[in-house]
Amino acid sequence: MDQVIDKELISHLLRLENNQQEKVLAYMKDLLIQDEMNKRADESEMAISEGKTKSFDQFNRGFEQWKANKRASMK
Repeated sequence: MDQVIDKELISHLLRLENNQQEKVLAYMKDLLIQDEMNKRADESEMAISEGKTKSFDQFNRGFEQWKANKRASMK
């Protein structure tokens, strides 16, 4: 993503009233959040399709083993 702020954008933002600026800022934050969520979803879908994830059974076995080790270390 290009990190340069366009002069036209700045000139339009400067024309806005305070409450309008707040609305624009909220909208921009929502766009960024949506973009990040979509990026994470795409990465998750790719990891699943490439088999880079654990099944529930694998996770559960690992978790049960972790709990058993934790209990044993507390004795």
